[in-house]
Amino acid sequence: MAELIHTFMHKLGFIYLILVILLFFSSMKLYAYTAEDGIIDLEIWTEATDTIPALKTGENPYLIKNEIYHRNLEDAVWIISGMIYGFDIKYTPLDLSRQVKEYLEVTPLASIPWGDKKLEVVDTWFKNEKLSMQVRYFLDRTQITRLKLWESNIFPDSEGTGVVSIFAGHSGKIESIKTGIKEALRNYLRLRTKNKPREITCRVLLKEPPYTIMDAGGYKSKVKITIKFSEITPYSYY
Repeated sequence: MAELIHTFMHKLGFIYLILVILLFFSSMKLYAYTAEDGIIDLEIWTEATDTIPALKTGENPYLIKNEIYHRNLEDAVWIISGMIYGFDIKYTPLDLSRQVKEYLEVTPLASIPWGDKKLEVVDTWFKNEKLSMQVRYFLDRTQITRLKLWESNIFPDSEGTGVVSIFAGHSGKIESIKTGIKEALRNYLRLRTKNKPREITCRVLLKEPPYTIMDAGGYKSKVKITIKFSEITPYSYY
């Protein structure tokens, strides 16, 4: 009898382990959405106070709740649009020997509309003087088809990390993403071009949500992009 009970408990423990594993992987799938699945999940945050406040003595340093939400959603719309439609890029690398200043232009190709019903706020939480939000966007068939056009081996991927000073204020988060796009381009071309180009024109798509943190007095964003080069202009053309 004792042996039967032991065998039953052993089998019960094995079944329990299988259920735990299945629940674990099913819960992972809930948060493993990608644009290719028709869903974009994005976690975004903003400070509850202005980064560099200009305050009078005794003035409340905190932003009003609606303003914090508005800033978060503005950033979410910009990032999600960059993951669906992408950006046109014009980039001139710095060249001290030729006295050429660095120039970067990042132009969104299109944007999801403000108040788009396909955009949902799944969760919000407040921690360490920051309001964080989990945002979910449901792509329509046209948007999914647009993304499939980027699925080609001829369009390379690259990663870069952009850093912008905290003194840039709230806009520094998006600027750090733009800088990350620039660094991703530099990282890709550095290994493939012998000479520094005069100008680079291309189109890029955010391959996944950028990862942005506060680090050492600045905004730091890790960015992964897919690139469609239009033209790489060498100095020999001038």
